[in-house]
Amino acid sequence: MTSARYDDTQPITCSIDASEVPGRVELLERLRRVIRAVERTEHGMLLRFPSAPDVEDDVRRFAVDEKRCCAFWGFAVETTRDELVLRWDSPPGAGELVDQLLEWFAGEGPLPDITGLL
Repeated sequence: MTSARYDDTQPITCSIDASEVPGRVELLERLRRVIRAVERTEHGMLLRFPSAPDVEDDVRRFAVDEKRCCAFWGFAVETTRDELVLRWDSPPGAGELVDQLLEWFAGEGPLPDITGLL
């Protein structure tokens, strides 16, 4: 898998415009509905999805949009015939947020307050 290394030279802040947040949350909700598995990694998480063109479009759009507004995240997408994997790495200071996002993706908790980080 291509490196998804986070950028520890970037501050943990987000430049997303408030008007973009509802669309980003909607995209996350779509991804959550089709997710197959979530895994914690040393520096973030792996999100596993079915290999389908519409899912791949959403995953890639999410990764590009997030990297544009939150330069500290690291993303890599790997595809196989059967699976699409999003590697989402974070700097050490965002570990608690990653844990909360993992719980949310797994359906075990609420969407964390992502104001300023999504």
